[in-house]
Amino acid sequence: MESRRHTAADELPKPAAQRLQRPSWRDSRLVAGVLLVLVATIGGAAAMRHYDNSIEVLQASHPLVPGQKVGSSDVHAVKVRIDKAGATYLSADDPLPKGEVLREVRAGELVPRSAVGKSTKVPVKAVALPVEAAQSTNLVKGSVVDVWVSTKQESKVGQESYAAPARIIDRAVVARVPSSSGGFSVASDSGAVHVLIPDDKVAQVLAAVNQGAKVDLVPAAGSPLKGD
Repeated sequence: MESRRHTAADELPKPAAQRLQRPSWRDSRLVAGVLLVLVATIGGAAAMRHYDNSIEVLQASHPLVPGQKVGSSDVHAVKVRIDKAGATYLSADDPLPKGEVLREVRAGELVPRSAVGKSTKVPVKAVALPVEAAQSTNLVKGSVVDVWVSTKQESKVGQESYAAPARIIDRAVVARVPSSSGGFSVASDSGAVHVLIPDDKVAQVLAAVNQGAKVDLVPAAGSPLKGD
């Protein structure tokens, strides 16, 4: 018989196959890996807390109108992450501000520090305007309206008539509306719609009302209304 030829490969040792073993808690490498994950997680959370510059500021719970004082039911605290928010908006950590609201603050709006100040700085006055009940139905505190006035005239036959309406104020804020109104018009001061009139327009509006002019309140675009 012909003898088998031996090669160099036949003389090399053959590695024995090893079965994979399930890692054990006794394995120092496994323990070290778990510890590294825990350290990274805790460190990341601590870093996020360190660099989290969010603060709590006051947000309007409902419309705030010029001339009113800010009470605890008017605002609530919200957490925000805005640069220099503490300098711009009222902080929830401070006592409620004294003074009165100087400008309209919409519901859900963060309350600026500049929106509250001394009562002498309020640039408007609340004037009671008699309007038809149908006009006050959809209005709420904080509604924004244009004020139109039709002056009373007398015709040659002695019948009352009104001139063409003219808009005398743009985007005035409603301070109060009657809770309920009966009849065709709101005639009494307790049932009239109170509108915040700029100081330089108060005399003109009062003169028109005292002379029996017809007043119409037309909601401006985007104004909050009842049911919104």
